[in-house]
Amino acid sequence: MLLIRVSTCRKNRERLAYGRGFTLIELLVVIAIIAILAGLLLPALARAKVKAQAIGCTNNSKQLQLCWHLYADDFNDTIVANALADSHSWIDGSVASIANSMPGATNVNVVRRGLLFKYNTSEKIYVCPGQRQVFNGSRLAPLAPARSFSISGQMNGGTWNGTGVSALILGSNPASASANTKTSAINRPPPAMAIVFADESEYTIDDGYFAVLVNEDTWQNFPAYRHGGSASFSFADGHSEIRRWIEPSTGSLKNPSGFSPAPKFGAQRNRDLQWVSERYINPPKP
Repeated sequence: MLLIRVSTCRKNRERLAYGRGFTLIELLVVIAIIAILAGLLLPALARAKVKAQAIGCTNNSKQLQLCWHLYADDFNDTIVANALADSHSWIDGSVASIANSMPGATNVNVVRRGLLFKYNTSEKIYVCPGQRQVFNGSRLAPLAPARSFSISGQMNGGTWNGTGVSALILGSNPASASANTKTSAINRPPPAMAIVFADESEYTIDDGYFAVLVNEDTWQNFPAYRHGGSASFSFADGHSEIRRWIEPSTGSLKNPSGFSPAPKFGAQRNRDLQWVSERYINPPKP
């Protein structure tokens, strides 16, 4: 009888030992450790996501740049037209194409009918992966954009005249620096510095024409402020790069009408606008 009781007590103790759960203090310690790990990992994951978006945006501008070069190769060095409100252009401006209002902001036919689309039929290369919303004319809306990029007005930009593009002279930009029509003529600035595709702000990406007023310190159109406060640009020599903005005012450019003066950096010019201006027309004076 005694032997049976001893054996039963031993089994009960073993059952209690194996079935014992966490105490409240132990649970709180585990939760605290998980919270610390999450606090360490989440910022790193967020930074990795931003970096991936920037890389994707740069790759897309690079792909568009390749299309731009292929077109010039096919048409005797002629730069693809960047004609305003016309179908004779790298995007079809004859349809609802204004990308900072609806329905143009999400109208993929704008790029499908453009002159570059046959060189790469992926619609995704026209969009920055960091752009998750569009400006619908009055506010931002969580919709997938059809286009994030525009082409520099200096790259055969202007109005269609029936046989070609008539260049525009904007503000006090020098008349001596007319828009380039041939890739071999690009020299102000030289190809390695001459912007072609610009990742543009959802607020001013109306037509496919990106411009700044180089002698008036004015943003006619705004660059994008995405993936950690930066934008992607491609250049006439074929390379693409990310420009991270350094002026606080660049991130606050939101007037859909554009033409916003760029605040100076102390007594100097706005450093972000100066960087773009030097890659739009350089030198800026006749």
